[in-house]
Amino acid sequence: MQRAKAPVALITGVSAGIGLATAQALVTRGWIVVGTIRGRKRPAGLRPGEVDLQPAEMTRQGDLERIVVYTWRTYGRIDALICNAGYGLIGPIDSLDYAQMKDQLAVNTLAPAELIALTVPLMRRQGSGVIVAISSIVGRTGIAGYSLYSASKHALEGLFESLDLELAGTNIRLRLIEPSSVNTSFWADLRRGANRRWGAREIGRRAAAEPAQSNHGLTADQVAAAVVKAVLAPGRKLHYPLGQTRLVVLGRRLLPDWLYRWILRKVIM
Repeated sequence: MQRAKAPVALITGVSAGIGLATAQALVTRGWIVVGTIRGRKRPAGLRPGEVDLQPAEMTRQGDLERIVVYTWRTYGRIDALICNAGYGLIGPIDSLDYAQMKDQLAVNTLAPAELIALTVPLMRRQGSGVIVAISSIVGRTGIAGYSLYSASKHALEGLFESLDLELAGTNIRLRLIEPSSVNTSFWADLRRGANRRWGAREIGRRAAAEPAQSNHGLTADQVAAAVVKAVLAPGRKLHYPLGQTRLVVLGRRLLPDWLYRWILRKVIM
């Protein structure tokens, strides 16, 4: 096994959106990027060989192990693990079935946890590394109609908060990127509750309308720029709130909980 001279990033979900933009941004900076995709079709906009594309399903433990082992054996290093792959499940809790809830948590939370568990020993061996997760504004605050998606991102935040302490004595840095609405294919790929039952006061009305509002949000390139900044930055800054997430963080810090939640109900509902 020969160690690559250029830094190596393993990024999940580079088919489009934030993952693709991040892969391209790192490649332009001289990084080698191994990126996971579903299926074998090369993402639009990627030149042949620009990114080392590896098919993988986030719900298959064997696929997760394979891509980490492949990256390490092929390039001899993993300088950055960027957990980007994920999707949104919307609908009030009584519209979601168990299989949907299980899959949401498996893709958004358990897959990153397993990838981290596989990668940390390698980063310990090489003496450094950075682990990034794409969280969300709903990782900082719950929103009606997004209960399971929010749960998956809250769990991701808790995972990284704990790991930041667990790995404090190492040179492995943790980063949480927390964007608000981003104008990507995320909205077209939203999954909805199986029963399509909307609760009192039209819970989920805003969730259902959100795709139309996403055009006013962040771009994938803006989020990718924040990811690259987080990867390259020294120190142990954990949270990188973007867009309206900054207002949420400020509101939770300054306002009493009852007032914050009253405002949230007025704005979201």
